Amino acid sequence: MKNIKEKKECQKLRKSAKTRRVTQRKPSSGPVCLLCLREPGDPEKLGEFLQKDNLSVHYFCLILSSKLPQRGQSNRGFHGFLPEDIKKEASRASRKICFVCKKKGAAIKCQKDHCVKNFHLPCGQERGCLSQFFGEYKSFCEEHRPTQDIQWGNVGEEGCTLCCEELSQASVENIQSPCCSQTVYHRACIQKYAHTSAKHFFKCPHCNNREEFPQEMLRMGIHIPDRDAAWELEPGAFSELYQRYQHCDVPVCLHEQGRDSFEDEGRWSLILCATCGSQGTHRDCSFLRSNSKKWECKECAPSAEVTDYIPDNSGDIPCCSSTFYSGGRFCRDNSLEGHLGPSWTDWLGPSLLEKPESSGGRRGHSWRS
Repeated sequence: MKNIKEKKECQKLRKSAKTRRVTQRKPSSGPVCLLCLREPGDPEKLGEFLQKDNLSVHYFCLILSSKLPQRGQSNRGFHGFLPEDIKKEASRASRKICFVCKKKGAAIKCQKDHCVKNFHLPCGQERGCLSQFFGEYKSFCEEHRPTQDIQWGNVGEEGCTLCCEELSQASVENIQSPCCSQTVYHRACIQKYAHTSAKHFFKCPHCNNREEFPQEMLRMGIHIPDRDAAWELEPGAFSELYQRYQHCDVPVCLHEQGRDSFEDEGRWSLILCATCGSQGTHRDCSFLRSNSKKWECKECAPSAEVTDYIPDNSGDIPCCSSTFYSGGRFCRDNSLEGHLGPSWTDWLGPSLLEKPESSGGRRGHSWRS
């Protein structure tokens, strides 16, 4: 009998040793979040990994922790969350057990009344919990999370509009568009789209709705960052806008050193088109006066019908006094616009004037962006 008892005790000791080896996590080679004890991970799921003064936290863990106040200014601590408050919240969470992994340190609680479930943010995401990134930043367990009544029979397409892959009808990781009821997306696809486009460019990919769509996505736990779009944050994204055009485009360039050579001032200074800015001319190449600072290229200048014909007595007509001949075509010197003579309507008879309504020309339209 003693031998049997000894064998059983040895088996128990072996099992306990195995369980200890399994439950004990491998020590991380890098820093871990103080509120969820996880490594940096995916920024789209856990937010930016913040590090300061030997303290490391996920941004989403900060804003979603149930009892963590934001008492500082945005330039203090971690976006206004003070280090001492973060440590207090970590101490409080050390007494809460996650209902998913059964380990301590669960800083997030389900906000449904009478629900006592606590969880780590990564564990909750794996189980189907949902967190909202607006207002009070509430979080819910998988039983009490906001839902959508997706009528699969009315869905026109069986694939996600963004990735074109099939949708699982039983999955909670699908989101239906509120403005396009027959359009369904993967949650991961919408979240990636939101992080790329950010607040100012986030809209319905199907109909460009900017009101109902973002509100419903926020309700369903999509994080829409309040920043510039990802393509605007790339290094050198607007570098081309700071490059000034440096080329003379008149038919006959008079500069001896060529079209790409110019001076800062004087007769060979480069004047850009006042309308488009995408073409230029040397001052002497277009016979511009020394005090003239405006010039228009051929595409932006008035139509040839107005400037091609000059009568013999054009010097007596004020509207022709600002027109000069250059290189086989006419260019307008805009420096004289502020010193025009009598209006051109005073030189034309009443029979030559036509009301806009009866001119037969195309009327302007205003298009909504």
